[in-house]
Amino acid sequence: MELTNKEIFALAKKARERGELSKYLCGEDGYAILGNPDIPANIPTDFRRMIHHGVYALYKAAPDEKLVDEFVRAIVSLDDTPIHVWCAYQAVFLQILNENSKNFPAPFTLPDGVRARVRANVLKNETALRNCREYLGEDYKNGLWGYISLVDKNLAEECGVCILR
Repeated sequence: MELTNKEIFALAKKARERGELSKYLCGEDGYAILGNPDIPANIPTDFRRMIHHGVYALYKAAPDEKLVDEFVRAIVSLDDTPIHVWCAYQAVFLQILNENSKNFPAPFTLPDGVRARVRANVLKNETALRNCREYLGEDYKNGLWGYISLVDKNLAEECGVCILR
């Protein structure tokens, strides 16, 4: 069953209160946002709704730079497995799209250095990402690396910004 926006907000709030935003960003330990028929079944969480109706909604309800700091710390902490690196990439990818969106603009921007940290983690884990056939990696010859490379190319074309270069 698809979660409501209110339920997603509550999940994000709970994750923040428990210091578990990194788990929230990966859809782990009960933080998965599933059930949207427009999202492939082979991903761990609905990243877009998680960001918009979770992280952004928390920030809009009570603008607080501490939340941005916690969001950044959660992103850069995801560096230990190919899935975590991919989840960190997804969060930054969506943030860049939203920062450049007229329809769904981000309520804050990520500080300098976040893209570089995620880039370094992706490049450090290239071999593991190439061998990872989980989630969207199953559709690419080079696993999650193939997915990330394609998305990064599209991001550069759409927004004039990329993460890997």
